[in-house]
Amino acid sequence: MKVSVFVGLLALLLIVDLFEEVQAARVQYQFKKYTYRKKRDDKIYKNTKQPCEVNPDCLAKRGADQAICIRKCVSEFCYQDIYSADELEEGEIDVRLNSFKGCVAQRK
Repeated sequence: MKVSVFVGLLALLLIVDLFEEVQAARVQYQFKKYTYRKKRDDKIYKNTKQPCEVNPDCLAKRGADQAICIRKCVSEFCYQDIYSADELEEGEIDVRLNSFKGCVAQRK
């Protein structure tokens, strides 16, 4: 009985320790944040993005490379300001997109 309690406590301590290590290893994005207003900024962003989506250079690319090409076409300044320190990667959930849209709207 005492051995099983000891093993259970030891397992619990290992799980807690592993959880703390995972939390400490999480990467927090550091990027410039711009105010994003959905109705206004989405409209500006979509109007600016439309010609870039049919740009032959961007159409020739796929995945993250295409998204990068389109965003650079929309605004090289905003792309560099937000993404230069940590490029967009394949499969990444882009938590910076709203800030990018806000940047584009502020520069128009």
